[in-house]
Amino acid sequence: MTDKIVDIDSKRAAHTEKRKQAKVESLREAFRAARGEPDPNSRASRRRKKRKK
Repeated sequence: MTDKIVDIDSKRAAHTEKRKQAKVESLREAFRAARGEPDPNSRASRRRKKRKK
């Protein structure tokens, strides 16, 4: 039988860090919506601008 060592604390730390980042991002989105700013990740902001010839 092979012994596998699982470091639960490091996985827990990574998980909590991801949850914190998700919480911060949701707060940022809420404040942007409250201020009426456009969403930087929306499709309209990612479109290329057409050049006039």
